[in-house]
Amino acid sequence: MIKEIYSIKSKETELSVTNNNISAIKNSDTSKTGIRLYDTDYIGIAGAIGTYDEAQLEARAKQMLSFRIPYNCKPAENIVRDIDLPGSFNLSQADFVETSEHMLARLASEYPKFAFSHKITYEESEISLRNDIGADLVYRDKYVQAAFLIKHKDSKNLMDSFGVSLSRSYDINDVFDTVSETCAAFDNKVELPTEKMPVVFLSNHSTVLGKFISDLNGRVMGTGASLFTGKIGEKLFADHFTLNVERKPLELYNCFFDAEGTVLDDDCTGLIVNGVLISPFSSKKVAAEYGYTATGSAGGDYDSVPDTSPSGINIMGSGKTIMELLDGRAAIYVVQASGGDFTPQGEFASPVQTAFIFDGQRLLGRLPQISISSNVYDMFGSDFIGVSTDGNSKENPFTYLAIDMRVDTIGDWL
Repeated sequence: MIKEIYSIKSKETELSVTNNNISAIKNSDTSKTGIRLYDTDYIGIAGAIGTYDEAQLEARAKQMLSFRIPYNCKPAENIVRDIDLPGSFNLSQADFVETSEHMLARLASEYPKFAFSHKITYEESEISLRNDIGADLVYRDKYVQAAFLIKHKDSKNLMDSFGVSLSRSYDINDVFDTVSETCAAFDNKVELPTEKMPVVFLSNHSTVLGKFISDLNGRVMGTGASLFTGKIGEKLFADHFTLNVERKPLELYNCFFDAEGTVLDDDCTGLIVNGVLISPFSSKKVAAEYGYTATGSAGGDYDSVPDTSPSGINIMGSGKTIMELLDGRAAIYVVQASGGDFTPQGEFASPVQTAFIFDGQRLLGRLPQISISSNVYDMFGSDFIGVSTDGNSKENPFTYLAIDMRVDTIGDWL
């Protein structure tokens, strides 16, 4: 029998923000631990929150083995790695609150027509996985995330725009510029210039990657329910399109190992390489079940059986800036797009509630309500422009994703 301890710790200070003011401060310090016992082709798991008696938790995990939960994969072994990224970045709660108050006051002063609400979070986290066959993996990180819902004071909407900053520092100027980037151009209303043009997203946009998230899942492909079933080895997309599972903590703020303890060579593996479908993303369990390769894509709660998760899916960068990718063309910069989806056949459409004309350097004016549409093979084939080296911040991990798409006006300015 093999014993493994999987632990997730988080220490957090969260500032609730209402109309440019801090309305509440919440502190939390949580520790979640799961003990896993592997016996032949079965797994038993028991979990605890906070302090726990290891012998009692192990006894509960042993009892769970009697339920014969199948798990015919060997746990991680003989691998030791420790990544600690907080470095010299440190904020006391007093400094965090004071800096946030200064930033909110500046937002209220420079953009008096807008109200900023939601939260600013300072979090320190640690994830570890250790077992008695030589796995000892630890990842520590620390960052500040400012996520704001932005409302124009003359608007009847609940929100008119959105701003987010994520960084391992708290550079007040960078956070200010990032979360308020839409405000200066918001009142400059412009018409849609053409029916097809580059559309730019921040590269982590889950809606745009939705077909890959749903249909490159190893279980979905293995059961024959995927658009891509039976197409491994085929050239489906553009030569310059590569989709990876990337577990790169420094660049992408994600853990270098998954919930099964899988560590990738160079923290990266290709799902689609130069347009050719190579593999779905899979946990060890799903990969063994359907004959795929495990891609470091196991997720789950501290006390659950690890299963396939899309964590770390990322398009490889082009090596070019957004200005170079656009090559002088104006683009649409999508800020808020909810309600969009792919059909089973890969057709895509989404309404866009907030979007701007973008020249690669700044937002020039706000568009009326529009819709964007395409299909997955065009989006990442002939119409795929690329992922830039830059984004809307020097500190954030987000870069730009540009795709030529059909664009239609569907309403007035909200």
